[in-house]
Amino acid sequence: MGSTVTILFSDIRGFTEYTEQYGDEVAFQVLQEHNEIVRRHIGAFSGKVVKTQGDSFMVAFTTARGAVLCGAAIQREVAEKTQAESGTRIAVGIGINTGEPIYEGGDFFGSTVNLAARVCATAGPGQIFVSETTRHVAGRLDGVEYIDRGLHELKGFQDQQRLFEVAWKAVPPGVPDEAEISAVEGAVQRALGVLNRVLGIGHRDDPAFRPLLECQAKASELRLSLSRAVAEQRGYTVKQVDQAMLPFADLLTLVTGREHLDDQRWGQLESGVSRAFGRPLAAAATRGRLFVGTERESPRISVPPPPRDPEPPRAERPRRLPTVPDPPPPMPIDARVQGVRWWVSLLEGWQAWKASGMAQAHAVRAAVTRHPYLLAVALRESPNHDEGRLCAGYFALLEHVEDQSPGFVRTAVDQAAAAVGSGEPAALDNALYGLLVGRGRLRETFADFVREVMIAAIPAPGLWTDATVTEREESTSVVTRPSAAVGDPGEARQELTETQHRAGERRFALTIAPLTARFFFLRGVELRNPRDVELRLTRAGEGSDHGWSLQVRTDQLLHSPPRRLTPSGTSLPGLGRNYGDLWIGVFNPEPAAPAVYELTVTITVQSPPGIRRAFSPLGRGPR
Repeated sequence: MGSTVTILFSDIRGFTEYTEQYGDEVAFQVLQEHNEIVRRHIGAFSGKVVKTQGDSFMVAFTTARGAVLCGAAIQREVAEKTQAESGTRIAVGIGINTGEPIYEGGDFFGSTVNLAARVCATAGPGQIFVSETTRHVAGRLDGVEYIDRGLHELKGFQDQQRLFEVAWKAVPPGVPDEAEISAVEGAVQRALGVLNRVLGIGHRDDPAFRPLLECQAKASELRLSLSRAVAEQRGYTVKQVDQAMLPFADLLTLVTGREHLDDQRWGQLESGVSRAFGRPLAAAATRGRLFVGTERESPRISVPPPPRDPEPPRAERPRRLPTVPDPPPPMPIDARVQGVRWWVSLLEGWQAWKASGMAQAHAVRAAVTRHPYLLAVALRESPNHDEGRLCAGYFALLEHVEDQSPGFVRTAVDQAAAAVGSGEPAALDNALYGLLVGRGRLRETFADFVREVMIAAIPAPGLWTDATVTEREESTSVVTRPSAAVGDPGEARQELTETQHRAGERRFALTIAPLTARFFFLRGVELRNPRDVELRLTRAGEGSDHGWSLQVRTDQLLHSPPRRLTPSGTSLPGLGRNYGDLWIGVFNPEPAAPAVYELTVTITVQSPPGIRRAFSPLGRGPR
């Protein structure tokens, strides 16, 4: 098993009722068949049965994808076996969570396991529920879709947990008739109308209000999924469409009709929106800070014009369905720069994103999910990674430059060719890169670009880290990279329990390529005494501000915007109390030369008065 494990719990729902109706002998035979199905699929997806109890399984997987696909395969086969039965049927509930549990004596322990068990208890018959971590680690999978089921209060967990249902596709018993198809199409059209209006919601004070942008990204995903389902006549029932659309309809009602709601209905809508999208968005809606369309303020009252003479009736023209125009064709790649690989891949990635209509933050998350180490690879070196596909993930950098210098993409090649006076790829390579840096003012603005990526990609899917530290009350877990190769999945793990091994100031040296960034991650787990974190970044012995810190609450919402490191040092008190996770990003804004930095991290325990202990597990020992 690797350090990160995905835990799956499953058990039969309705087994007691089934036994009462059909008797012990039949129920035992069904239990044996169920166990055979579950064990067969566990083996097919490389899972390991940790323990069983009656009709329940606890299984460990090395990948989140394997666990989710295994759960979907189990549900499909159970549904296929029972779909022809009448009366009481058995069904399986499955819960999945991903984390770093404690492994001892062939068993797993800790909050990762406890959360997986609670998630399973929340899932209904025939359902698969997964934690937010599992959903983002597993990513998109063929044959399954994720439905955000909002925040849930789970026993034993102080913070609410966001859960997702895995909408696996059962084998259909037959071809739907015209009435069913028409009903689904009608439900989808109603849902699309709601989703389109949600996508038109704005915030009166903050155009980049993050909770609203995240809600609208979900609306875009659902709109695309529903459109595909109608086109392919698969995947949804009327009930499923209405359930998926309900939280968006609740939000729209809060925004547009709150003046006409009674207290009971107001409370129901506010609670539903909070569960689905979080309390900040619900608060903004109830306080009137959101609007639909272009209306920001109340319209002025004007005197209506005198009525016109009535016109003779006209024959009604046939109504035309609205059509969505095709996206503009991509800009052809100029033949002069075909040999500049990074520019070709970058331009293709940028154009593909523009044509997709996807929100930039959502597209950045997708790019980081594919390549978590994206920002650690220099742009001009990126075509050498993943057959050039990594370079396309830098589309957001090209958009950043386009924002700084509108028209850059359209004019860059002509300007580069005019500057060098030759078609040599090497000369054009240097000229294009120089224009990108100069017109994009990347020396001055690269820090802002890194900040934007951190906001989009943290907490999920997260970024590739040089070191990860998990701070517990009695121990510190340190994971570092033994190899200097960017993207190498190899890890070296240390478990520190002795005070003398955990104490003292630690320094971590790193060499950062031009216009790239490296990241570190600290987490406090079940700490009775919070920690104070001190950060100091230096370059050539002098304090540097080439870094960001970003705090994440224990409920995995951003605690505050990224904070720029200060040359004199940055204090971040309250790890384990004020915030649960801390991300640190160090960047090199120089466009041509690598830079050597040293990051000093000191973690101090908030002990009783007069007692202070310093834990600094990053990097090498004190010097």
